[in-house]
Amino acid sequence: MEKFVVLGTLDTKGPEIQFAKDLIIGKGYRSLIIDCGMLGEPLFTPDITRDELAAAAGTDLAALRAAPKNDAILTMQKGIEIVVGRLHAAGQIAGILSLGGGQGTVMATAIMQSLPFGFPKVMVSTVANGQQAFGPFMGHKDIAIIHSVADILGLNTITRTVIAKGVGAMIGMAEIATSFAQESKPAIAITSAGVTTPCVMRIRELLEAKGYEIIAFHCNGIGARAMEELAAEGKIRGIIDLSPHDIADNLYGGIFPSDDHRLELPCANAVPMVFVPGGLDFILFGAIDKVPPAMLKRRYVKHNPLHTHVRANYQEMEHMGLEVAAKLVANDAPVSILVPTKGFTQLNKEGKPMYEPESDPGFLAGVRAALAKKPGHHITLKEYPHHINDPQFATLVADEMDSLLSEEKRHA
Repeated sequence: MEKFVVLGTLDTKGPEIQFAKDLIIGKGYRSLIIDCGMLGEPLFTPDITRDELAAAAGTDLAALRAAPKNDAILTMQKGIEIVVGRLHAAGQIAGILSLGGGQGTVMATAIMQSLPFGFPKVMVSTVANGQQAFGPFMGHKDIAIIHSVADILGLNTITRTVIAKGVGAMIGMAEIATSFAQESKPAIAITSAGVTTPCVMRIRELLEAKGYEIIAFHCNGIGARAMEELAAEGKIRGIIDLSPHDIADNLYGGIFPSDDHRLELPCANAVPMVFVPGGLDFILFGAIDKVPPAMLKRRYVKHNPLHTHVRANYQEMEHMGLEVAAKLVANDAPVSILVPTKGFTQLNKEGKPMYEPESDPGFLAGVRAALAKKPGHHITLKEYPHHINDPQFATLVADEMDSLLSEEKRHA
């Protein structure tokens, strides 16, 4: 039987970890306790000791205790990642739970981020609240974080309840994963946004009818990076990057940015792609009073009280075309760039407030300039006289993706 990992510091969180262990055993499962404490003596003997973790990282406990705190934490983190990675690769563990404060949360969630999507990961943390940014803890993975409410310092009515919820969440995740059949269809990922939703929904309908599973990822700066990681792991056969708005935000200071490595993972792993500039025609800022004054001289729309869309100009569109094409040419799999010349988003259409037909051609100009400088033998550029949300354009995108995957299969 696989074991459930409980990771924590047995010198400062011993009773709480013992409580979690007892709950796991009480539900008929086996536990595996990993002690990552470095100072005081552990309350009880763990299954994997701090000395074993230090050795896995190529050092010993004495050296860790003598090192600067941050260096010691990073080294211990490396050892935990190695050990947990080996246990997972060997199929010996079914889930991981950790209990901790700020330091413990940083260390444990870094380990959880190294584990694959779908593997149960639960963090009970004192810093999981609205005063803290969650991005560093979550990364792009499916980590469940539970606020401890009280400090994890002794067992009481609050901490027993919260730890029990953490144990129950981890075991429940593992149990539910075996209770339903996963899709065996080839998966296609698509990036989505509210302003491209009609196109996304039509593409999903068309490709599901052809036997594909469609997985949508929101253009919130994290969704696309999670998508690209899954593609690199081989879980996604093809990508329709229909709503790559996070690229615009990354380049021009919007609030949902990707990072400078966007598009690189799928290209490095030869994932067939259809790229559409949906959402590249605006930059997303916060509430209207948070928008830089110079930007308010452009076309803009108060999307809601928290979000303001500001129109991207020709020069910005051209720069995005250059950036995108320069990365896509590195893909050894087939790539198609499809451009709907009558507008890239719902509000960028004749009669709508973000319609600015003189700016959109900048994207095409940038793509052409990049391809002229460094042609890609697997890349094609196609223009269509449609708006992105026209049903005809959705059909063209769906057919293009199906064609690329069929071509890849023929040459496999």
